[in-house]
Amino acid sequence: MYRGLIKICSTCMAMLWLAMPGAESLAEQARAGFLLYGEREAGGEEVVNRLLFTSDKLRIEPLDQAGGYILYHSEAATIYSVTPDERTILVIQPEAERVKIPDDMALRLERIDDIDAPAIGGSKPQHWRLTVNEIVCRDVILAPGLMTDQLLLYRDYLMLLAKQHYLGLDAIPGEYRDPCDDVVHVFAPALFLEKGLPIRIWDQRGSQQSLLDFSVEKQVGIELFHLPKDYHFVPMSRLQ
Repeated sequence: MYRGLIKICSTCMAMLWLAMPGAESLAEQARAGFLLYGEREAGGEEVVNRLLFTSDKLRIEPLDQAGGYILYHSEAATIYSVTPDERTILVIQPEAERVKIPDDMALRLERIDDIDAPAIGGSKPQHWRLTVNEIVCRDVILAPGLMTDQLLLYRDYLMLLAKQHYLGLDAIPGEYRDPCDDVVHVFAPALFLEKGLPIRIWDQRGSQQSLLDFSVEKQVGIELFHLPKDYHFVPMSRLQ
């Protein structure tokens, strides 16, 4: 009898909950980490990019441009680049071996003790500098200990993307290659992430990146982490 009453009451409560305003929308929400960066190439206009993180997915998209975005699924070790205008999804799933730093490439990552900035989220900012072959390549102000789970996912994404870059590296003529770019995008893309959350980044060419906002948990639509239906999948390997 009690079991029957409990079952009936549970069913009634479920029906009442579904009838409540906004109940359906709440069921379609996901908890996501959130990063917002402003990026500017030397002499160019600022582009604002949003990064959203679940436990195993990452979405990257420019806020001022309609349409395209990137989804990274860590369990599948796959990056999907979605282009709505063409209704295509580029599938990036490189099978390269582990990328190793060349023996003739000397990297130095050092902390520069020259800032006394206020704490961000309880973390005291630090200044780190990357030098490649005695050339200063990149400086970063970062906050240790913030968004650690999200940065691990972001690191995995960057390292997978680096494998894809590595596959095409030999096709780039030597005169068009730059040691700093090779390190940042191919051989050691996650050096700074291992130290903390980047707050501000600038390089020797004048490019800049600044953190505009962040949150460990934000409510977003769960559909943001789903691939669109009826799109044509294009393997990156087919284009090489």
